[in-house]
Amino acid sequence: MFTLLLMLACTQSSVQPSQDWLDQQSYLLASQQPVEQALKTCTEIQNSELRGECVWFAAKKYIETTSRRPIPERLPTALKYCAQAPTEEWQQVCYFDILDGIGISGQDADRACPMTGEFAERCMIHALLREEETLSKRYPKGQEVAMMTAIQSRMNNLGLQKVSEEPIHETLTARVVARRFESDWRSNPNVAFSSEDCGDLPDAICIDAYRIAIKQIGRGKLPNPCVLPMSVDSALNVGLPTWHSDLDDSVQAAWKSLCHATYGPQKAPDYASSQKAKNESRFKSPPVKTPNQPKDSPSQK
Repeated sequence: MFTLLLMLACTQSSVQPSQDWLDQQSYLLASQQPVEQALKTCTEIQNSELRGECVWFAAKKYIETTSRRPIPERLPTALKYCAQAPTEEWQQVCYFDILDGIGISGQDADRACPMTGEFAERCMIHALLREEETLSKRYPKGQEVAMMTAIQSRMNNLGLQKVSEEPIHETLTARVVARRFESDWRSNPNVAFSSEDCGDLPDAICIDAYRIAIKQIGRGKLPNPCVLPMSVDSALNVGLPTWHSDLDDSVQAAWKSLCHATYGPQKAPDYASSQKAKNESRFKSPPVKTPNQPKDSPSQK
C-alpha cells in the first residue's frame, strides 16, 4: 500500500501545468504590474489572442496613468506598445483605443487613424467630433458649405468617403448649425429657426440641424401626443423653439423623425394607419451582432 501511494505521489509531481494555465497566470500577473513589466510579462504568453489582449490592456493602462502629460509625449510610446501585439487585428484594436483615449484630432488624426485599419472611419469620426468647436470658429455663419466640403475632403483623402451610412461631413455640419441656433435661441427665446441658419446647405442637412437643435434644447421633452404635422403652438407649449413658415416642409420632416424616435411609429397619428409601415419599422429590427469580435474591442458600426 505504501509503495502504491509513493508511486501515485511521484506521478502527480511529474505532471506539468498546461500552457493555457501558464498563459492565464501570466495575464493575471501582467494586470497587476507596472506597464513596462506588464509588457514584458505579456511576451511570455504563447496564445496569440491572449497575448494581444494583454498588450492592449497594458497600452491602455499606460495612457490612463499618463493622462496629465501632453499628447506628443505620450502618443509615440503608446503606439510602440501596441506594435508589440502579435496579430494585425489586435494591433489595430490597440491603436484605435489609444488614439481615442488620448483624444487625438486635427492633422495628428489624419496621420494616425489609418493605422487602425478597419476602425479608421470611426477613429476619424471621433476626431472630427472633437473639432466641432474649432470648425465652427474656422467657418463662421454663411460658410457652412465650405466647412462641409473641407470635412469631406479629409475623409476622401483617407479613402473613407463611401464607408458610412451617415457621412460625417453632413452630420457634423448639421451639429454645428444646430449648436449655433441653440446659442442664439438661449440668448433670445423668440428667435425662430430660419433658412438663414442653414445658408446654402441641402434640405436634408437643414432638417437634421433642426432635429438636433430640438433634441439638445428639449432634452427629451417633446409634445405628447406628438401629433403630426406639428404646430407652432404645440412646440411653444413645451418651451421649444419655433420656425419660419418658409421652412415648414423641412421642419415637419424633422418632427416626424423626432416623434417616431421618441414615441415609436405606432403612436405617431400620421403613421399609425399603415400596418405595413409598422411592420417595416426599424424599431422592430433586432440589434446587429458582429461575430468574432475581440473581447472589449470597439464594435463595428
